[in-house]
Amino acid sequence: MPFLAGKSEIQKRDNLSQVAFTLEIPVRKKEDVTLKIINLTLKTTLFILIFFILKPRSVLNHRNWIMRSFVFKSKIWLIIIICCLAFCGPQIFAQNSATPENENSQTNDEQYPRKRKSKQTWEVIVSLPGKLVTLPLLIILKSTEAVTTYFDETKIIARLNDIMASDDGRRGVFPTYSARTGGGLMFYQKLSQQTALTLQATAGAKQRQKFQASIKGFRLGNSATLGLSATYQFLTTEKFYGLGNDSRNENESNYAIKQMSFEIPIAYYLNKSFSIDARVGFESNKIEDGKDSKIPSTTDPNLPGLITDVELSKVQLTLRYDSKNHPGRPTSGLEFSLSGGVYNEISGNEFGFYKTSWNAATYLNLFYNRVLVLRLAGEITEPLSNRLVPFYHFSEIGQQGTVRGFQRGRFRGPDMILGSIEYRYPIWQIIDFTLFVDAGKVSQNIFDELNLDDYHTGYGAGIRIWGKKGLITKMEIGKSKDGYRFQLVLNN
Repeated sequence: MPFLAGKSEIQKRDNLSQVAFTLEIPVRKKEDVTLKIINLTLKTTLFILIFFILKPRSVLNHRNWIMRSFVFKSKIWLIIIICCLAFCGPQIFAQNSATPENENSQTNDEQYPRKRKSKQTWEVIVSLPGKLVTLPLLIILKSTEAVTTYFDETKIIARLNDIMASDDGRRGVFPTYSARTGGGLMFYQKLSQQTALTLQATAGAKQRQKFQASIKGFRLGNSATLGLSATYQFLTTEKFYGLGNDSRNENESNYAIKQMSFEIPIAYYLNKSFSIDARVGFESNKIEDGKDSKIPSTTDPNLPGLITDVELSKVQLTLRYDSKNHPGRPTSGLEFSLSGGVYNEISGNEFGFYKTSWNAATYLNLFYNRVLVLRLAGEITEPLSNRLVPFYHFSEIGQQGTVRGFQRGRFRGPDMILGSIEYRYPIWQIIDFTLFVDAGKVSQNIFDELNLDDYHTGYGAGIRIWGKKGLITKMEIGKSKDGYRFQLVLNN
C-alpha cells in the first residue's frame, strides 16, 4: 500500500506539470525585468537630455551666424542619436545578452519557435528619423479614424437628432453658426403641414449678435404662400478696404452696423419648377465705429451712408426656376433666379436705388455621383434720379457665395460679375469633398468692363455635410492673392 501511495503522488505531480505546460503559465525571467529597467531608464534620460539641449544657451545669442547654425545642427543630430539609443538600445542589449542556457532550451525553441521580428535592429535605427517626421501626420490620421469609428459605432448623430427633435418631427432645437454673426441656437415649430415658425439667436466675439423670427408657409389658395420675417443684427467688425476693383489690402478699416428689417414674402408656384417671389419690407441702418481695435475705424466723410442713419423701404420681385433632382445634395438639374428690387428712403430723398441680380447653376452628374457644378452670377446697382447708394448696399467680392479666399468686403462696387467651377466627390453617405475655382470682379459698369485682365481668383477645397432637406454644414478653405481664408457654416 505505501508503494501504491507513492506512485499516486508521482502521477499527481506529473498531472500538475502537464496542466502547467498546457496552460503555458509564463515565468518572468530575470533578463525581462532587466530589459524593462534599462528601457525605462533610457527613455527617462532621453526626455531630461532633450530638455537641457533645447534650453536656451548664451551661445545661441552669438553674433556669428555660422556659430549659431553649427550649434543648432549639432543639437538636432544629438537629439536624433539620443532617440535612437532610447528606443533601440534595449533591443540591442537583449540581442547581445541572449545566449542559450542548455540543450533543452534549444530543443524547446526548435519545437516551439518564438515570434521573430520583421525588421533587424539596424533597419529600426535607420527608419527612426522618418518615423519621427511622419509622426504628426500619423497622429492626425489615427485620430480621424478613431473619431469616424466612434461616430459610426455609437450613432451619436442620430441620438442627438432624437434628443433635439421631437418624435413626430414637428419641433426641434439645433445649433447654428456663421463667421459673420457667431454661434447660437435655432428653434423651429411646425404649426401645420406647410407652416413653420423659426426662431434664431446667435452671438459672437466683439458684441456681434443676430436675432431673427420668421413664419413661412401660410397658404393663400392652392398655389401661393405668405410669410413674415423680422431681423435684428449688430455686426461690429465689418471690413472696408475702399471702393473699386483695385482697392488695396493696406487700406483696411472696420465699422459696425446696427440693422433692423421686416419683410413680407409672398410666393406663387406656377408649377413644380417655376415660382414667383414678391417681397415688401423696410430696413433701418445705423453705422458706428468698428470694435476691432487692431485696425482703424472707417472715417471717410465722403462715403455715402457712413455718418447718416438710413431708413429704406423695399419692393422686390424674383423669378425662380429649379429642376434639381434633390433639394438636398443634388446630382443633376438646373437652378436659375432673376431678381429686381427698388429701395427708397422713407424719411428723406437723399438715398434711392434699384438692384438687379441673377444667379444660374447647372449640376452635371459625371459618374458614380461625382458632380460638376458650373455657376455664373452677377449684380447691378444703379441710383434713382441722381440719388445716393449706401456703401454697404454695393456688391461685394469676398462674402459667402462669391470668390472664396478673400475677406468679406474686400472689393466693393456698384456692379459685380463672377463665375465658379466646383467638383463634388462623395466620400461617405452624407459627406462630399469639394474642389473649387472662383473668379470675379466689381466695376462701375459691368457691361463696359468685360475684359478678363482684372478678375480676382481664388481656389481651394472643402467638406459639405448634407441632410434630407439641404446643406447642414460647410467647411471650406480658399486661397487667393491675399492669403488663406477658412469658412465654417452650420445650419445657416
